[in-house]
Amino acid sequence: MPSPFALNVKVSVLPSKRDEWLKQIKEDQKGSRGDEEGCLQFTLSEDTETPNTFYLHEQYVNRRAFIAHTQTPHFKKYDEYCKNEKPLDGEPELFMFRPLDEGEDWSKAKRDIYKAAYCVTVNLYPKAEVRDEFLKVIGNNKKGTDETEPLALQYTYGESTSKPNVFHFHEQYTGDDGGKQGFDAHAASPHFKDWETFVGTDPFSRDPEVFFSRVIED
Repeated sequence: MPSPFALNVKVSVLPSKRDEWLKQIKEDQKGSRGDEEGCLQFTLSEDTETPNTFYLHEQYVNRRAFIAHTQTPHFKKYDEYCKNEKPLDGEPELFMFRPLDEGEDWSKAKRDIYKAAYCVTVNLYPKAEVRDEFLKVIGNNKKGTDETEPLALQYTYGESTSKPNVFHFHEQYTGDDGGKQGFDAHAASPHFKDWETFVGTDPFSRDPEVFFSRVIED
């Protein structure tokens, strides 16, 4: 079975370049989902508090499929646009990771793009000595989310491909208020309470980074 590969990207776009950048990234998104068998997901969302800050979450059947993605005409067109027009405010932040606990059939179908989804992007830095406990609590949180939360659309997490004990997350929720209802229900769940108890034990080597966004609708 292939090893899943995912990445989260955080980009800030110059306000004057917003419309053209969105056009370009959506073309890349469309080409990736439509023309690449190895691309399982390509989600675009905007920060709920900071306009023109965007998050990409992409999943591929393996790293080779991601490398193939970077050689496609639609990606090269987007890359050339960024190089020539310089629409970004600073360098993108790129986080590559291998999703865990996705199940045996994770690679058999592309994920849908849900409209009005509320997204959570997280970077966590557990101390090495609590790694096993961290994975146990997070695994339980994912299991509870996937199996008991009807408004939870996705809970993906995994370890960085380059930095041990650095973990990245992408979550999506649906419901009222652009999906925030689903996230609020998640935050009130018993498995999330177990997570909060673990957080109270000072398990991190640096502060968690948590970002909220909503999926960009066509």
